[in-house]
Amino acid sequence: MKVLLLLSVCILNSFNINAQHESNVLIDNFEDGNNQNSLGGYWYSFNDNPQGGNSSIKQEDWQRDAFVTTGGHESKGMFQVDVTLDKGKYQWSPYYAFATQVSKSDINPSNFAGISFWHKGVAHKVRVETVEVSDYDFYSIRVPASDVWTYVTIDFSMLNQGGWGKKVELNLNNPIRLVWCLDETSGTFSMDDIRFVKEIKYGKQNNMKILPISIPAPVAVKGNVNTPLNDLSKKYLTKGMNLASWAEANKITSNSPNDWKYNEAVIKLQADQGLLGVRFPIDLDLYIVDRIEVLNGTKKNIEIEPMLFTLLDSMNIWTKRYGLSYTIDYHAYDGSYNRASSKNQKFREAVSSLWRIVAQHFINEKREDLFFELTNEPCLSLPEGEYIDQADWTLLAQMMIDSIRTVDKTRPIIFGDTKWYSLDELIKNKPLNDTYVIYCFHMYDPFLFSHQGASWSNMGTLKNIPFPYSPERWSTEYRDFGIVEGTPDWVKDLAQRYYQEGNKQFIKNRLAKVKNWAYDNNVPLICNEWGALPNTAKIEDLNNYFKIMGEIFKEMDISWQVWFGIMDTEHKLLPGMAEALDLKKK
Repeated sequence: MKVLLLLSVCILNSFNINAQHESNVLIDNFEDGNNQNSLGGYWYSFNDNPQGGNSSIKQEDWQRDAFVTTGGHESKGMFQVDVTLDKGKYQWSPYYAFATQVSKSDINPSNFAGISFWHKGVAHKVRVETVEVSDYDFYSIRVPASDVWTYVTIDFSMLNQGGWGKKVELNLNNPIRLVWCLDETSGTFSMDDIRFVKEIKYGKQNNMKILPISIPAPVAVKGNVNTPLNDLSKKYLTKGMNLASWAEANKITSNSPNDWKYNEAVIKLQADQGLLGVRFPIDLDLYIVDRIEVLNGTKKNIEIEPMLFTLLDSMNIWTKRYGLSYTIDYHAYDGSYNRASSKNQKFREAVSSLWRIVAQHFINEKREDLFFELTNEPCLSLPEGEYIDQADWTLLAQMMIDSIRTVDKTRPIIFGDTKWYSLDELIKNKPLNDTYVIYCFHMYDPFLFSHQGASWSNMGTLKNIPFPYSPERWSTEYRDFGIVEGTPDWVKDLAQRYYQEGNKQFIKNRLAKVKNWAYDNNVPLICNEWGALPNTAKIEDLNNYFKIMGEIFKEMDISWQVWFGIMDTEHKLLPGMAEALDLKKK
């Protein structure tokens, strides 16, 4: 007889939880072997296949075979599937999901504290989907893998929208859809005995300490760079913003700017709000005709779809019209630049030639505030643990520069290093063989603050992290900051160290390393991605963070362009941001 080891763990934290089972309502225990839950809704699945993915399950008819009428957790049945995740041609992370609708009129989810179930198998996310969320950004929480049957409790109050979608209040007064989404690893997924939980009680765990703030000793800064190119960078590449979460992630097909997320009205608004420049992230190679054949070298001639130049030219016209600098950022977002292609000479030749074509297109553009950024964040969108070797990226970057220089000898070029433009990687490298390169890094320290609420960092439940660190606002309890059982250990380690890292001097010391590298090599420096996600941070903490970061950049003579955190969904500055960043409205 197979023995099942029982481990009672709340997915929200490792705290002692007392759920009042006599008040719970069964959603499904899978003992009837059919695809209908106990409240009248049906089970169904969806996956990445319609978007080009190849994720699959073993069962040919999952609605028959997944509802196992043997085994389970102390029961006569369970839900069990074997999932294989395969990205295929899908742009994002592969997934396979299983869902059920809670639609019985006399069951109001808002009357319950959450749901509970027993789980064994691979890690996954539990989502609560409501009609108010019109995009992908549903409330969710991560459930870690477990080799044994584990009791999981999902507290509705700990759920959060961790993506880039429109933020709405969680409304549980209407029918909801419960989704178990597998998007991390392949393997067996089992669950049993799903219930609405009436009450969840927490006991004190004392898994953190409230410590005095620890300010590190200052790292000396050697001095500022004094060159014409550095003056150009300071003049045009500071107080800028990114046109984020649009053309880097999607191939734009509409010729009408009215359909674009960023159009002339948005560019004008940024100028009116005191911004001085824009960085336009766009995945240039999406617009290559017969893209795959060109990138793998089976087709030599590169032909560009006209839509690319419609986008690039529109931004060029509008930024000139409203006095903003313009950076074209080749933002390879879909993972086409990966470890294999980074070592492929045919791929290197293709994307280098692509830059030559773009440079040729702008050869008659004489504005001095137009910049070419070679490739954003090598390693972006790659599987965890897969990196681009610095030598391979440096080789490609030099090839891109050489290709641009065949048609444009002096256009300023922006280069950042491997591992997401890491400043630690940059200072290991040597300047490239070109006198018109501005060196770039991205900066999100302290990461615990800047990425609280970010689902892509497995920090979707984090909330209320203060900035700067304050003993008066700290806690002994992980759960007060949304740190749950499914939160990775490295995030918990950040929380344990936050009394040392959540301060201005820690950030200045980090920047001093790259600042001194730039001084030693007499090259300009820019941070063109930084910020803090405004999902769950308090506005006063956001204002503190942006004010301090702006002060640091000014003190250290580093140009900057922000990625997120200062604007609402209508591209308007959040309260206090103009003052925090010293933006002068026109």
